[in-house]
Amino acid sequence: MRAAMTSAVARFVPGARRRVRAAQFIGLGIASLVPAALWSALIAGFAALIGSPLTTRSITLIGAAIAFFLALICAPVILRE
Repeated sequence: MRAAMTSAVARFVPGARRRVRAAQFIGLGIASLVPAALWSALIAGFAALIGSPLTTRSITLIGAAIAFFLALICAPVILRE
């Protein structure tokens, strides 16, 4: 309900629209980067646990791929008006 009210207010007040849009992009960043960091850490930990640790570059690429995928999935939901 709050998201619907925020969108309704944002349609009529230009300053509020910019704040809502910025908050949406921050939310998209959090929704994609936090899970990507978590899963990258879990994958790196599991790889080290089984005896074949991953390089920093591999972990970074895995995290970037997860973040990109989540951003593609979450963007239509979070950035809708």
